[in-house]
Amino acid sequence: MKSSFQSARGRAIVGEARLYVPPEAISGDRAVIEGDQARHLISVLRKKQGDGIVLFDGEGMECTATIVRIERDLVVARVESKKVRERPSRPTIALYVAVPKGRRFDLVVEEATELGADCITPMVTARTVVKLDDRKISTKLARWRRISVAGAKQSRRSTLPRINSPVDFSTATEGLSESVFPVLARAPGESTPIYDVLREMKPAHTEVRLYIGPEGGFSREETEIAREAGVRFASLGENILRTETAAVASIAAVSCFLSSPHLP
Repeated sequence: MKSSFQSARGRAIVGEARLYVPPEAISGDRAVIEGDQARHLISVLRKKQGDGIVLFDGEGMECTATIVRIERDLVVARVESKKVRERPSRPTIALYVAVPKGRRFDLVVEEATELGADCITPMVTARTVVKLDDRKISTKLARWRRISVAGAKQSRRSTLPRINSPVDFSTATEGLSESVFPVLARAPGESTPIYDVLREMKPAHTEVRLYIGPEGGFSREETEIAREAGVRFASLGENILRTETAAVASIAAVSCFLSSPHLP
C-alpha cells in the first residue's frame, strides 16, 4: 500500500521536513503533530528528538520548530519562530472540474494545488459519467484534502485550497457577481485563445473562475446557460485534451498570466 504521503502520481515527498498541522495544533511555543503526519515524520523521514522541522497550518502561518518528544503516533515540538506568508496580491483562482473516471481527479487536486488554485470544486455535468454516491462523498473529500496537503508540501505553499462538495453545472454558474471573471474551456474553433480572453480582465475582478467539462464536452443546454451567465469561452490550444489535462493547462495559463506585470 502506498504511503499517505505519496503524491497522486505515486512519488514520495522528499527533502526538507515540512509538515502540515491544523491551526489548533499550534499553541504558543508548542506544536503537536499526530496521526499520519507523525508516523511520516518518525518512520519515513526518520526524525529524532532535537531535529528541526518546518510546520505550516494551511492558512498562511509557517513555523520552525524543534522536536522535543516522540511517541508512537505523536510528536511534540517546540516552536522556535513564526511567520505569516502573505497571500499573493492577485485575484483568487477557483477551479470547477467535471469529475473524471477513476482517480484522475486526484491528479487534478494535486496539480491545481501546486499551481496555486485557491478553491477546487468537483462538478457534475450532463455528460459526466461518474455517479457520485452521497454516502461516499465525505470519504472522497477527505482523500482530496489529504492530496492537497501533499501538493502544498511539494510546492512549498503555506495555504491549502478549499475543496468543496460537488455541485451541478447550473449551480456553479448562477448568480455570478461582477467581481468574478468566469472562463469556460472549449474546443479550438469554438472559442478564443485563453490568453486573449484573460486580457479582458479588469482591476475590479477579484476571482478567476475556470470551468472544465467532461471528455464529451458541455452539452448545448449547458453552453447556453454559460453564455447567458456571461461566461467567456476559451481554448487551450489546437489539441483536444482530457479533462484532467485541460484543468492543469488552464490553471497553469491563468497562474502565469496573473503573475505577469502587464495586468491592467
